[in-house]
Amino acid sequence: MVRRPKTKKKRPAPGMPKEIILLAGQEAWVYTFTADDAGDGCGKVAMPSGAAIEDVQAAVCTSLASLTGTLHGVDIDVAWSCLTPGSWVGRVWHVAVVEPAQTGGVSRES
Repeated sequence: MVRRPKTKKKRPAPGMPKEIILLAGQEAWVYTFTADDAGDGCGKVAMPSGAAIEDVQAAVCTSLASLTGTLHGVDIDVAWSCLTPGSWVGRVWHVAVVEPAQTGGVSRES
């Protein structure tokens, strides 16, 4: 009997992130994000639980910005707010870099 070779199905690349949930942890901070195509993803930042929240949020933003820049060619920025003690939500803004000759700056899209 002839068998077909096993093939791994590739997961589609996540869409553009819309919202991030960040949770404080003991050994690492974990986050999940929802994307505009109803997809999602998750990750963690290896920082101690006593780390400054601004540093952790910057690390999460850097990680997602790298991902969206590579996959979609778009820069992002995140506006954070506190949900409960130990958890934060970030609203993701897509920042489109426009030619300097046209507008002389950067425009924001949501």
